[in-house]
Amino acid sequence: MTYKPICLILVSSLLLTGCWDRKELNEIALVRGIGIDMLENGQIEISVEISVPKTPSGAGSETEGTALGSGGITLPIVRTGRGVTIPDALEKLQKVVPRKIFWGHTEVIIINEKLAKTGLRDKMDYFVRNPRFRLHAYVFITKGKAKDMLGLETSLYSPSEVLSDFSEETVMLHVTLINLLDMLNSGDVSIPMIKKVPPQKKSKPEQTIPFILESAIFKDDKMVGTIDDKLTRGVKWIQNDIEESQVTVHTKNGNGYISMTLLRAETTLEPVIKDNKWKMIIKAHTEDDIIMNESQMNLKDPKNIIIIEKELEGKLKARLQNTLDKVQKEYRADIFGFGEAFHRKYPKQWNESKNHWDDIYPNLEVEYDIHANVLRTGAGSAH
Repeated sequence: MTYKPICLILVSSLLLTGCWDRKELNEIALVRGIGIDMLENGQIEISVEISVPKTPSGAGSETEGTALGSGGITLPIVRTGRGVTIPDALEKLQKVVPRKIFWGHTEVIIINEKLAKTGLRDKMDYFVRNPRFRLHAYVFITKGKAKDMLGLETSLYSPSEVLSDFSEETVMLHVTLINLLDMLNSGDVSIPMIKKVPPQKKSKPEQTIPFILESAIFKDDKMVGTIDDKLTRGVKWIQNDIEESQVTVHTKNGNGYISMTLLRAETTLEPVIKDNKWKMIIKAHTEDDIIMNESQMNLKDPKNIIIIEKELEGKLKARLQNTLDKVQKEYRADIFGFGEAFHRKYPKQWNESKNHWDDIYPNLEVEYDIHANVLRTGAGSAH
């Protein structure tokens, strides 16, 4: 009898890794969303949306955890803890949740406007430094209480899932926790802002859209104002982050409207310092297809295409100018990276003037160099 096979089995068993510290799903509370509010007394309130799957009727009893099967329906519940600091509030929160809180599935972090106006850097720094939290969770600001946003009724999805899907849309700003801290450390920022939509008459809660998206503008770490979705698109253009767009122009010659869809776009910033005068040139190039022609213009005539391109250039310039009027002139927030562009191209002049950037930036001359190209006019008739 040989002992070689037995020895091999014993050695192999020593190499197997166990799961002695693994937490079963029914032992933890999976957090999908985090809400942070500042109360009237200055305390911090942390709320969490916890996923609790419910077995469909007739399939058995209710169980807690995450809906893993195709038949599970995820029902969010909200729990809250209050404290003088974020760590203190989190400790109080764990006391009201019977299971160990697991943060690794967090999709969104919602911050109340009142708290945002006091500054975000230190508060977000805590979440980044703590390895328990997911760095790629999307960040939002809300006009109302963050706790209330997590508890909204929606169809099919939980509030956190709805907001996560919104963030994936290319037409909206999308800011993750790690992105936010990087931006706060280097300059001013803009963050998606949400608020509840009043329910329509005779509609059920689950049939309403729970959120309106705007953008919150931050200067020196503190929220200073908001912009609507149209100006947000202008921000994305200047930041070279535009991927999807449809534009309709009115042509005087054709006495009607022409709609186009974006194929490609690129925006670059060219800082210029000449005779001690600072200027920013915004260069934008866009390529579009015509998708609808309600005018009388003959689209087979190259001269008419040039007219349409000029109309498109003018509309884009107006959008960018309206965005700068609000963000640069009124809020005085450099969310576009103008300062960083000057720093890269003119490091000596920047180091000499960076302490006066808050005076230079609002009065900075901005010039536009915009070129639009219509590539295809569609397969329809000539007009």
